[in-house]
Amino acid sequence: MVGVFGKGLVKGMWTTLKHLFGKDLTIQYPEEMPYLQPRYRGHLIYEMGACNVCSLCIRTCPNDVLSLESVRDEETKKRKVLSFTIDHQYCMFCNLCVEACPTNCLYFNHDFELSQYERDEIKVVYERPAELDIKVTSDVDEKTEAEDKKAKQIRNMTNAVKKNPTQVLKRFVADEASAEILAGILMSDEAKLERFVPIMIDDREKASKVAQAFVAKELKQGQKAEGGSTE
Repeated sequence: MVGVFGKGLVKGMWTTLKHLFGKDLTIQYPEEMPYLQPRYRGHLIYEMGACNVCSLCIRTCPNDVLSLESVRDEETKKRKVLSFTIDHQYCMFCNLCVEACPTNCLYFNHDFELSQYERDEIKVVYERPAELDIKVTSDVDEKTEAEDKKAKQIRNMTNAVKKNPTQVLKRFVADEASAEILAGILMSDEAKLERFVPIMIDDREKASKVAQAFVAKELKQGQKAEGGSTE
């Protein structure tokens, strides 16, 4: 009795008083939602548009939570997903499927409220949306093809200049000496080379004017430097 009404009582009241004016340790859920850390694993989400049907997630899952149905596309000859199922009631949130996915089409969000009235309702089935099978218009295809072709030309020309700069650049200047000067300018400044190569491909006359301007400026700066050193 002495322990209850004596030292023990004082110790208990002190503990209560110490926490009375401190920070709240509980929240009024569900009116107030808890703070979740950025790496918190709640609801597993699947993005079908990014999936390449490799099935690595299914083979990696230790509880057979995931399953998919796929078919081979007659035009592209590649497999495409028709449906993807996630049975959350067996998921232990190990993150192995997310780590194994090469296209990042699986990830966890912060939705932790997974309870349902019926067990089967915990299972989520993603059906293939119709927009994934809509063909891209020919105009877009032609534009993409033209952009790819231009990028390839620029890449090939840049490699040619880097491999044998004087030989390639002498077509745009008066003599080989000027070509060597131009090569030195472009090889020492990657940004100038990136801007000059597309001009070489699109407009040879303009490229010649730009090249001559580069060489003239370099010669002028060299003459000033020599004059300054003589003085």
